[in-house]
Amino acid sequence: MRAPASPGALALLGELALESGEAAAFVPYAEAAVAAAPDEEVARLWWVRGLTGAGRLDSALAVSDRWLKEAPGLSAARLARADAQVAAGDSAEAVRTLGDAADPDGELLTRFADLLLAVGDRDRLAAAWVGLLALTPPATDEVETGLRTAEADGSGVRAASFEGLRALLAGRRDGAARAGAIVALRLGRGEAARTLAEAAPPPDDPDAAAFLREYVREAEAAALPGEVAWSARRLAGLSARPADRLRWLALSGEQALAAGDTASARRVFEDLIRESTPGDGPHQLASRRLFELLAAHPASLAEAASVLDRYVRQYPDSAAVEAGLRGDLALGHARAGDLGAAEALVTDARSRIRIAASGRLDAAAARLALYAGRPDSARERASRSVREVEIGAAERTRRLRLLTLVQAADTAEIRIAGAAALELLTAPEAFDPGPALRDLAGRPASSGRSVVLGFLADAAAEAGRARIADALRRRIVLQYPGSPEAPAALLDLARASGPADAASWLEQLIVGYPRSALAPVARRMLAELDGGGR
Repeated sequence: MRAPASPGALALLGELALESGEAAAFVPYAEAAVAAAPDEEVARLWWVRGLTGAGRLDSALAVSDRWLKEAPGLSAARLARADAQVAAGDSAEAVRTLGDAADPDGELLTRFADLLLAVGDRDRLAAAWVGLLALTPPATDEVETGLRTAEADGSGVRAASFEGLRALLAGRRDGAARAGAIVALRLGRGEAARTLAEAAPPPDDPDAAAFLREYVREAEAAALPGEVAWSARRLAGLSARPADRLRWLALSGEQALAAGDTASARRVFEDLIRESTPGDGPHQLASRRLFELLAAHPASLAEAASVLDRYVRQYPDSAAVEAGLRGDLALGHARAGDLGAAEALVTDARSRIRIAASGRLDAAAARLALYAGRPDSARERASRSVREVEIGAAERTRRLRLLTLVQAADTAEIRIAGAAALELLTAPEAFDPGPALRDLAGRPASSGRSVVLGFLADAAAEAGRARIADALRRRIVLQYPGSPEAPAALLDLARASGPADAASWLEQLIVGYPRSALAPVARRMLAELDGGGR
């Protein structure tokens, strides 16, 4: 029998033979290759694999045993021996064979970890994963795959695999700890990733910046804004170029905001303002973000006003932005329970800002008029606010929602909705929709009753009261199925639900409202759910 022309050709022939069930026919080719080149690793490895695939386990064990004794330091020999032992049903011996390797390479460690996972040896498994992470480059993909497999298993031994790995990495200050942090990010374990990253080599390590950039990328991919903020802040401290430092600070502040860490965001934006120059993008961004943070809390409204005054001095030509900021400051006073001060701020702002740039100010004024129970004023301001051209889709939707309310509902309903919306603004956690619903029930329903419920549902959702929003949307679907708000309520219910319930809401929308403009959206969402297996 003539041997294949090269080791690569032999390996390809072996793979095809095993896939097609022709291992027995392949064995003579492998034997010929070994006879032609006794020291060729690929030939010997595929000889053992061919014997194993052909069911000649005794021969496979004998050949692999002889090879391992001849070359105990050769990873290929150990892998061949372990594979034959596993095929013979002796996983314990296979573990011993791989575990005895003096200097295992990545392929052997990966196979060893897979075998330990299969037999449930948690402690040795974690050590094998540490070995994979300590390689150069670290085998993060292999460890991630192993951990995901372990987490998918319901047994207590395997469910604890990540914690075992984390415990072994905790005392290390090397590349393995950094690689472990990357794996933790991929698994969505931000707290563990941060702990491992902070225990890794100090910032003056030459590889620190490269690691932190990778940390940023992985945290962004895992949708962990808090970790993006932390790593970007560290990168800012390592950046020699001022432009790079400002760029990382801006990213850190934005991501801290997204993570809800307003204290960290405030510190970062204050640093960014100090270190940047008025007129530069980072300075303008930081000034606006800092103002928004301060204006959202009653205790810092005076500081917000100070930041706003400084912004107007530094950017005198930004009338449209100023209008929005002054409107936000007014709403901040409304949030603090002082509607009088809020409306006074809007009146003063209107005297400062030209009408063409006052769309955001009109939007704030419309909301204040709603809260104060003045439907006519709310209607006038809301109508003006929607004429602004350069606004985002979300803000336009919000303004149209308010305009629809004040146009469709009667005066009493508008006042009830305004009072409830003000409660949601000032004390969202204490809000109880019961009084508003009872007041509405005690009055004849106008054609805009479903609009009122939809408006309150959206306001509750924005305030973080998801259960109240859900209950109000269900009420729309049940009590006002013929209203234009019913399809929108179904879509919102689907977006806020788990896969099974979401599919039910979407099917109800598609079947019940086939001509609705939202039906194609529902069909697309349902197809995505079906594609993901729900």
